Amino acid sequence: APRLGHAGPWRPPRLCADAPPRLKRGLCTAASAERMHRGRRRFAGAGRPRGLGMLALVSVLPFCPAVAGAFASDEDRPYRYLSYRGTMAYFENLRREYPDFVETWIAQEAFPEILPSKKSWAECEGEHCRTLIVRIANKRRLEDQAEALKRPEVFFSGALHGDERVGPLVVTELAGFLCRQYRKGDVEIQRLVDERNTWIMPMTNAFGYAHNVRHENNMDPNRDFPYLQSPRMCMQTQTGRAVNELFRRHLFQFTLTFHGGMRALTYEWGSHDHMRNGRSTESPDDVAFTEVGMAIRAASGKDGASHSWYPFGRINDLVYPVNGGLEDWSYAAGFARSPSPITVCRPSTYGGYDDTRTKYQPGSVASLVFLAEMDDAKTPSPSTLGSSAQVWGLGRRQGHVARNLRMCLKLIELAKPEVVVHPLSWPSRVPANAELAVDLHGFGCLTLSSAQLLLIQRERLKNCSTLRMATEGAGARAEVLTSAVRVAALPKAVPCRGLSVWEPPPPGSAAVELRGGLPPGLSGDFCVAVAAEFDQSWGQQSRPDPALRPRAHAARLRLEEHYVMTASDGLQGTGEPMRLDEHRTKLFPVLPTALTLLPVSASASPAPRLGPSAPAPPLLAAATPSLGPPGGQVTAGASFLQSPIQQALTAFVLVVLGVTTCHLMGAWRLASGGCRSLPSVLQRTVIGRQAPPGPEEAEVEAPAE
Repeated sequence: APRLGHAGPWRPPRLCADAPPRLKRGLCTAASAERMHRGRRRFAGAGRPRGLGMLALVSVLPFCPAVAGAFASDEDRPYRYLSYRGTMAYFENLRREYPDFVETWIAQEAFPEILPSKKSWAECEGEHCRTLIVRIANKRRLEDQAEALKRPEVFFSGALHGDERVGPLVVTELAGFLCRQYRKGDVEIQRLVDERNTWIMPMTNAFGYAHNVRHENNMDPNRDFPYLQSPRMCMQTQTGRAVNELFRRHLFQFTLTFHGGMRALTYEWGSHDHMRNGRSTESPDDVAFTEVGMAIRAASGKDGASHSWYPFGRINDLVYPVNGGLEDWSYAAGFARSPSPITVCRPSTYGGYDDTRTKYQPGSVASLVFLAEMDDAKTPSPSTLGSSAQVWGLGRRQGHVARNLRMCLKLIELAKPEVVVHPLSWPSRVPANAELAVDLHGFGCLTLSSAQLLLIQRERLKNCSTLRMATEGAGARAEVLTSAVRVAALPKAVPCRGLSVWEPPPPGSAAVELRGGLPPGLSGDFCVAVAAEFDQSWGQQSRPDPALRPRAHAARLRLEEHYVMTASDGLQGTGEPMRLDEHRTKLFPVLPTALTLLPVSASASPAPRLGPSAPAPPLLAAATPSLGPPGGQVTAGASFLQSPIQQALTAFVLVVLGVTTCHLMGAWRLASGGCRSLPSVLQRTVIGRQAPPGPEEAEVEAPAE
């Protein structure tokens, strides 16, 4: 190996010639060369022994594929603020690069009713202002119109106030993250994009963002919504009207709106009519708000003192009450009374706005909405934005973008509670005295409240892969469930596993097993299903104001026996409105085809046990938590520990490295100064997630175990 301690020009180490792609990208690129060269110059200038610390570091990497892989994964990219035009260009490029996932609209073109004058309403960085709307979803999964109209949806607002600059960057980076990780094969991200629609308005207040001011043409967008507002003083802005039109056409289960000027994560209520003795009253969905809010706050991580980054509570208590706020309107416009507190707006700006646009289908606007006040500064220093590697962990040193991007991911996940059934090794025909076992976990939920393993007669369903009823009509589903054979049931509620992008699954959320024997005399063809209920604690209340049962879509589709809701307006092109059609007890297929139970004679052999496929080795299972199959492929980064010789060699080299680092402080200075990406490597290794493969290594097959 070359002498890495001298201060002369850098040359690639010899190991670069034969190094695997991941190691090459981590140590042998021009960027890494420059970082190492700068580090060595500082090391040499200090007059200390040179080279040994870095030599030990380089020598250990070939024996630690997991570390090398993380070190050489996606380049750790610092986040940077984007201008109005820069944001527009970013999404145009993203749409071209990922046409199957990204769709964009201009609000003034998609909703001409918001600008009847059809004139340019403002100038943004030398061009006509346009309000950008983005949807991230797998378009191929939307080809079935009936299913597309029932797709769960969430909404993110980047900036109602244009001088609060972090939010637009967060939601912009969120869109790019979803697209890139989907293409790289991240199973969890693919589940989010395939089965949920994510709607983003990156610069909700386009004028304010372009001019770095709070208002839109001297009007405050977050006093412009029809909640306790004067009819002439609401829906004045293009910002408010664009959001209103989107909510008229969609049934958003969760909303997250970003602001700045203080630090707080808050929820309903945030209005003057829900204050009592200087404190906020309890909304009908207070438990859901609290549990979801705590979950997304946990995803945001902690500050340098190990405290939660966000103080958490109701808007009235931590921020202040307002009239005309997006938060109260987007939660209550579907169930609160009109014209007060839900105002019927009659503004005169921009050519006016029809008052029917603020009259809503009952129940249609009922989002669990959270307000994130991200920092005391409205435009924090660029150095506080952080970098892309921070998304993967919950380290104490986190930038604004990563922590809030993780909150968005958690809300997207929670839009669809579901059961993930682990791979099975069942034959298609089994004796009727068999014992059946299924491993599963909850996803898109906080608590798996109940789960049952059922056998449903094949003729009662159209097919076993979708579990659609063979006959429609009132009572058909209940009759099918009543006649189903219950094989096993979950003894008690358990935590859902949820996303493992930034941390391992929570304690107690590992796969649960449903195991049971079949009743005697059973034979024929059956569909195997899991019937599950989720988050039943959301129905708990103390003193709701108003005195109503939970009203939010996300709560009602979990709690009500059969919840049906339609949006106020139909979608463009089809004219059909988005709808929710959900049952409290949800069904999930276990097998795509029917299971045939064969009659058993009295002299039959003992009952066989049919269970999940063989699990992965413990080391691999702990190192790569995911929603994919628990067995199967072993990565190159996991198989190296199988050899005792390599185990001993790795241990020896690690000891040498530790001793060298302790005695040569210069080596530590080099590692921290010249290899700045190493902390993120160690962090990502600790949390047990291996970085997704890059394009160079996608074609390299991992060796067989």
